[in-house]
Amino acid sequence: MANIIGTNGNDTLVGDYSDENTIDGLRGNDTITGGIDNDIVTGGRGNDTIKGDIGNDILTGGSGNDKFVYDLYDGIDIITDFGGVGKGSNPSAPVIAEVDTLIFQDITAQNLLLIQNGNNLEITFEEVGDLIDNYPAYFSDPYFVETKVILQNFTLENLDNLSTLGNIQFSGQTSISDSFDVVNANSIQENPFNKNTVTFFNDLNNYVIGFDNSNDVINGQGGNDSINGKSGNDLLRGGTGNDTLTGDLGNDTLIDNSGNNILNGGDGNDTLNVDSSTGDNLLSGDNGNDYLFASSNYRYRFYPTSGNNTLNGGAGDDTLNVDGSTGDNLLFGDDGNDYLSASGYYDYYYFERYETSGNNTLNGGDGNDTLDVRSSTGDNLVFGGDGNDSLSSYALTIRGSLFDSSGNNTLNGGDGNDTLIVGGTGDNLAFGGDGNDSLSVYGYFESFQEFNNVPGNNTLNGGAGDDTLNVDLPQSDNLLNGGDGNDYLFVSRQYYYDDDGVFGNNTLNGGAGDDTLNVNLSRSDNLLNGGDGNDSLFFSRLYNDDDGAFGNNTLNGGAGNDTLNVDGSAGDNLLNGGNGNDYLFASRSYYNYYLENDIYNYVYEASGNNTLDGGAGNDSLNIDNSSGDNLLDGGNGNDSLSASGASGNNTLKGGAGSDFLKGGNGNDTLYGGNGADTFAFNSYNEGVDSIYDFNANNEFIQVSPAGFGGGLLKGFLSAREFTLGTSATTIAHRFIYDDTTGALYFDQDGSRGGFTQVKFAQLFGGVSLTNNDFYVIA
Repeated sequence: MANIIGTNGNDTLVGDYSDENTIDGLRGNDTITGGIDNDIVTGGRGNDTIKGDIGNDILTGGSGNDKFVYDLYDGIDIITDFGGVGKGSNPSAPVIAEVDTLIFQDITAQNLLLIQNGNNLEITFEEVGDLIDNYPAYFSDPYFVETKVILQNFTLENLDNLSTLGNIQFSGQTSISDSFDVVNANSIQENPFNKNTVTFFNDLNNYVIGFDNSNDVINGQGGNDSINGKSGNDLLRGGTGNDTLTGDLGNDTLIDNSGNNILNGGDGNDTLNVDSSTGDNLLSGDNGNDYLFASSNYRYRFYPTSGNNTLNGGAGDDTLNVDGSTGDNLLFGDDGNDYLSASGYYDYYYFERYETSGNNTLNGGDGNDTLDVRSSTGDNLVFGGDGNDSLSSYALTIRGSLFDSSGNNTLNGGDGNDTLIVGGTGDNLAFGGDGNDSLSVYGYFESFQEFNNVPGNNTLNGGAGDDTLNVDLPQSDNLLNGGDGNDYLFVSRQYYYDDDGVFGNNTLNGGAGDDTLNVNLSRSDNLLNGGDGNDSLFFSRLYNDDDGAFGNNTLNGGAGNDTLNVDGSAGDNLLNGGNGNDYLFASRSYYNYYLENDIYNYVYEASGNNTLDGGAGNDSLNIDNSSGDNLLDGGNGNDSLSASGASGNNTLKGGAGSDFLKGGNGNDTLYGGNGADTFAFNSYNEGVDSIYDFNANNEFIQVSPAGFGGGLLKGFLSAREFTLGTSATTIAHRFIYDDTTGALYFDQDGSRGGFTQVKFAQLFGGVSLTNNDFYVIA
C-alpha cells in the first residue's frame, strides 16, 4: 500500500495506480486523486477537491468547503463527513462554512436516486448500467462495478441545492439551483418548488401535483403517494409504498417497483415501468404509443417481477412486456397495433435463460397485434382480438440453450387474418377465428444439431375463412379443425431433419369448403375427414426418405368431389370418398430427385392392405402397382376401379352403376354389381381373376392387343376368334370359354404346338358368352 502525505500548502496529490493508496492532504486547499484500487483519502483542513477515481474508496473532506468529484463507473465511494446545507432556505454561517459539494460527471439529475438506508444516504442513478468490461453486470459477479456514493451519517432532508450554494451538482448544468430540491421530512408540500426541476419528497403520504408546461421530475420516496405530473414530459417515481402516478399530458415516464401501485400515462407517448416489482400493479397507457413494463430486469436477476400485474395499453401502438415474470398477469393492448410479450429471454453475457412462469392472459384488442408467450412455462390465454394478429407460443433455442414452452396455452386469433404459432412440450389450443389464418405447431432445436418433435397434444381450430393449419414433427395426438372456408391442414415431417418421422394419432377435419388435408411420413394411425366441399386428402411420404409411411389411416372425403391419396403407404388404410365424384388412390409412388446434376429415382410400394370405398357418385379408385391385398368398392355411380400392375390379390366391387373394373397381376376378385359394367384385362399373364355377376346382355370383357397379342384388332371380337370348349380347334381361335366350368382361356396362335393357352379368368354364375361380349381397345 502506498502512503502519500501532503504539506500545509496547496498540494496536488495523485495516487499510485498500481496499488492501494492512503492519502492525507493535511492543511491547504488540496487537489487529490486516488488510484484505480480501493483508496483511503483525507483532505484535511482547507477547501479541498477530492476524486477517489476507480475503485471502492473511503473519502474524508475534513474542515472547509470540500468538493468531491465522481465519474461514471468509479465504483462505490463512501464520504464520511459530507456537509449538507441543512433544512430550509437560509442556512446559518457555520453551516455555510462546512457545506460540501458532490459533483457528478456525465450523469444527469433526472436519473438521480436518493435512498435513506439507516443512518446513511445512498446516491445511485437509474438506468445507469453497472459494467464489467463494458457489459451489463450482476451484483454477484466478483468484478462487478457499481455506480454509487454513500454519505455516512447523513439524512436526506439535509441535502439540497439553494440559489447560491448546493450539495450536488452535475457537469453541464448552468446554475446550482436548476438540478434538484428536497422536501423536509415533516413538511406537507403539494407542488414542486420550481418548474423543470427534480424534487424529492419525504416519507409521508404525499398528494403532489406538478406544473403545467413543465418537465417535472418528482420522486415520491416513502409513503403512499399520489402524484400527477400535469402537462409536460414528466418523470415520476413513486418510491416505496402503494402509489398512484398519473402522467397526464405529455410524453411521461412513470416508475414504481415497490408496493401495489397504479400508473396512468395519460395522453402522450408514455413509458410505465414496474420492473422487478413484487406487488400487484395496474398500468394504463391511455392515449398514445406507450411502453408498459412489468418484466424481470437483467440487472437484478435475484429480484424477478412476481406480482399479478394488469397492463392496459389504451389507444395507440403500444408495447406491453412482462418477460421473465413469475406472476399471473393480464395484458390488454386495446386499440392500435400492439406488441404484448410474456416470453422468456436470454442473457447474452452470462449465457443464462429466464423463463416466464406465470399464467398470463394477453388480449390484443383492435388492430394488428403481436402477442408472444414463447418459452413460457405457465398456462397462458392469448387472444388477438380484431385485426391481423400474430400469436406465438413455442420453445426457443438460443446459443444452444433450450427455452422450453411447457405450459398448456390457449391462443385465439379473433377476427382478421391471424398467424398463430405454438410448440414446446405443453398441450395447446389454437383458434384462428374469423379470417384467413395460419396456425402452426413446430418442433424445437434441443441444440445446434438436434431437432426435437412436438410432444404435446395440440388442438388447432381454423374457424371461418381460408386457413392453414400445420403440425410439424408431432409425437402425440393432435386435432386440426379447418372450419368453414378452403383450408390447408398438414401434419408433416420436414425432410431435412434427422428424425424418425411423424408420430401420434392425428385427426384432421376439413369442415365446409374445398380443403386440402395432408399427413406426411406418419408412423401412426390418422383420421382425415374432408367434410363438405371438393377436398384433397393425402397420406404421403417424401421423395428421399426411407422411413416410410406406416400408419393405418382413415380418409373420409365427405360430400363433394374429393381426391383421397395414400400412394406409397405401407399401412392398412381405409379410404371413403362419400357423396360426389371422387378419386381414391393407393398405388405405388415415383419420385425423381435432382442434386448437383445427378438424378436419384425413388420408387415406393403401397404395400398395405387398403380399403377404398367410393360412395355415391362417379368415382375413380386406383391401386396401380401396389403390393397388398386391397378391397375397392365403387358404391353407387359409374365408377372406375383399377389395380393395374398390382401384385396382390385384390377385390374390386363396382356397386350400382355402369362401372369399369381392371385387375392386376394377382388373382383378383371382380364384382360388377348392378349396371352395365366393363371388366378390363391388360394381359393374359396377370393371374386368374374371378368375375362374379357378369351379365352377357349389357357387359363386356375388355382386352388390350398390346398385352394379349395374337393379331387382335380394335373392336368387338370376331366370331372366328372365339370358341366354346376347353381349347382352340383352329388357328384363328384366340379366346376359349368353358361354359361348363366358367374358365376363360387365351391362345395367342390357336395351335397346339406353339403357344400354350393360358387361363386368365374364371366366371361364376353359369354365364353364357359369345364373341360379342369381348371388346378390343386400340
